[in-house]
Amino acid sequence: MKMNKILMGLAIIAGGLLTSCDTDNEATVYNVYTPNVSFADATTNLVTAESSVEVKVTLTRFGNSGALTVHYTGSSEDEGVFTDLSNGEAIFADGSSTATVTIKAENLEKGQEYAYTLKLDEESVATADTIIGNPITVAEVVVMCDYNWVAAGTCSFVDYNFSDGEVIEGVKIENGEGSNVYRIVDAYGKGTGNITFTQNLDGTIQLQNGKHCTYSGYTVYYDTVNYGGYCYVENEANTYVVNHLLLNGSSLYLGNFVFVWNK
Repeated sequence: MKMNKILMGLAIIAGGLLTSCDTDNEATVYNVYTPNVSFADATTNLVTAESSVEVKVTLTRFGNSGALTVHYTGSSEDEGVFTDLSNGEAIFADGSSTATVTIKAENLEKGQEYAYTLKLDEESVATADTIIGNPITVAEVVVMCDYNWVAAGTCSFVDYNFSDGEVIEGVKIENGEGSNVYRIVDAYGKGTGNITFTQNLDGTIQLQNGKHCTYSGYTVYYDTVNYGGYCYVENEANTYVVNHLLLNGSSLYLGNFVFVWNK
């Protein structure tokens, strides 16, 4: 019986502590009933072959009672591309927990990527419950204007990064129509990505600077600005020896592959 009384006493004390805790955090508990406005996604990506496109960005809120208008700002380093057709306002209709705004991107050039950042204003951010809601207050629209890719032959691809020189036959090469941009399509297979390059009038080629496909955790990386001594292409007729780097985390390794272009 003594043990039961002790346990009962502890239970009463614990209950008192819990009550006190709820009182201390009353503002946090009830704050979930504020609008708690948020962007639905941190990034909205769109790939288009058109020079002009409209992108819908979705916002959310807790509850759906009453109409609500929230404001945001937009900015981009790409001048003359983006226009906010919603004029900085997201309108939630009565009964709706979502709203959309429309961003227009125009004057897009093939092979280029453009970004536009949306940021909720301070008044809208102030409604957010950061403990429970975890709202997204800054979102980015990323638009990629892609080429119309057409067939440009095949190649025999020899990888010296992950094999002993096994030849893969019939790998597709495509051309960005109307340009000197080409890509080796899924060179390593299994949807690992493409290798993009440009071709000069004399037949020589140059890989585009940056990241290409990823295979077995290593990304084909080409950077003539910082690593020109390791990133270069040698060729004789339609045979191309590509020296590049392999990126794994923050580490770089030497890489190499060869392809014979059958046009």
